[in-house]
Amino acid sequence: MRYSIIAIIPILLLGTAQVYGQAEEQESFAYPEGITMRYGLSSFAMRDRYISPERYAGLLPYYSLGWVRTHRSHVYTLDFHFQYSQEIENNHVKSDVLVFNLNQGFIYPLKPVQLFRRELALWMGPAVDVEYFENNPQIAVSGFDYTNSYLTMISLGFRGDGIYPLSGKLTLKSALQLNLLTLGQRTVDSEEDNQPRTRLLFPANGLHAVFELGTGYDLLNWLSLGVSYRFEMIRVTAWDEVLTAANGLFMELQVHF
Repeated sequence: MRYSIIAIIPILLLGTAQVYGQAEEQESFAYPEGITMRYGLSSFAMRDRYISPERYAGLLPYYSLGWVRTHRSHVYTLDFHFQYSQEIENNHVKSDVLVFNLNQGFIYPLKPVQLFRRELALWMGPAVDVEYFENNPQIAVSGFDYTNSYLTMISLGFRGDGIYPLSGKLTLKSALQLNLLTLGQRTVDSEEDNQPRTRLLFPANGLHAVFELGTGYDLLNWLSLGVSYRFEMIRVTAWDEVLTAANGLFMELQVHF
């Protein structure tokens, strides 16, 4: 049952693609398209009150694969990232933490902004985001499964991107994403109360926010390297509160089409 909610992911993604991906093409615009691979480490901290009110922290490896395709009227983005560590701890108590994210966006060009004699290119549009978080402390509890905690969020929100050219080959990139409406599923203690596992969430009781800032340098016409910073926060209070925050620095390799 805990994974049943993920079964509707393909339907959401397909539906969104049919609505936005069939837009009539207009004039083209510059946006770096291609396949992007990213690796780095996040400084990760969490408080999961289903398990404990204590704060756990550690380093969480980050693996990411992204796809960007430009059309005359919009940019299509598809991103996947995976994180896992057995070293998230509080004093001598460790926890296995797994994070999975799948994001699909359709962003449209806005009017560029003049900034220091150059134009800051801007894009904004809707995004479908799937986030799965699992926390499994390494605590021996005989006969019970109370030490496992999970959270799934399937969200409709928005994404905004900005690209600023520093030189002919060097660019500054930023992105911001927030959820607006979320279908959430959470671990509940069915023996203590009758809380539903699945609820409709809004930013006030189920927030997922991501901010990125980075640079990219074109080594060749078809290849670029970059370094990026990423901040991600989840705060859900509809059930036992879970709060996570991650700051990471990543190396990035993009192969252009």
